[in-house]
Amino acid sequence: MQKKNLLRLVLCFVLLIGPVYIKGEIKVIHDSNGNVTLTDENPRTKPGSKTRVYRSGNITYVSEYSFSSGKIPSKYLNKIRSLARKHDLDESIIIAVARAESGFNPFAISNKGAVGIMQLMPATAMIYGVINRFNADQNLEAGVKHLKYLYERYNHNIPLTLAAYNAGEEAVKKYGGVPPYRETREYVKRVMAYMGKPFVESASKKIKSSTTIYQYVTADGKRMISDTYPSNAVGEVIVID
Repeated sequence: MQKKNLLRLVLCFVLLIGPVYIKGEIKVIHDSNGNVTLTDENPRTKPGSKTRVYRSGNITYVSEYSFSSGKIPSKYLNKIRSLARKHDLDESIIIAVARAESGFNPFAISNKGAVGIMQLMPATAMIYGVINRFNADQNLEAGVKHLKYLYERYNHNIPLTLAAYNAGEEAVKKYGGVPPYRETREYVKRVMAYMGKPFVESASKKIKSSTTIYQYVTADGKRMISDTYPSNAVGEVIVID
């Protein structure tokens, strides 16, 4: 138990300090049973096992775990269900986004620099206080918080929520709905298909609301939105169009 906890501490330390302070190559081995091992040696894998390799700086992640089967690892499913209750968000949208973004792979890295199960960009991770984007719990929590924020901002409009998650809020604002980007439109259709919902073109247009929505940050660092002017805001209060 002590050895396992030590490995976890060392792993967290390595991921936190990043490639600037590390000499040589560090391998993080994620085996078929979900166990994680830290080493500077080349990994020994079981004969016939399929491995996937992910690199970030001079840290190499070697995974024998299959993320393409469509099956949700139980520990992630339990976390998602807990977060869905905590943030009052339908678990189906969280599961569908996680499946589309990474296949539930905590080591996934996109060519644009998005990381982890919910594919967090550095700026988004910073907003929600994420220290280590490869940490599945932190990654999921931030991704769910961001989804909830977008879901409320767009009046529970799922296509717009997904479009903003993929392409950003400014793109949705610019085009007054789901942007015409092929990647974004295919992403919205795919996620909604995972949810068992059809993509309806008319629902992808932004609906103007007569209600003013305010975005602000509380004293404890929480990002909030409200339809009434906040009395507990710290700093700038943004009016959302």
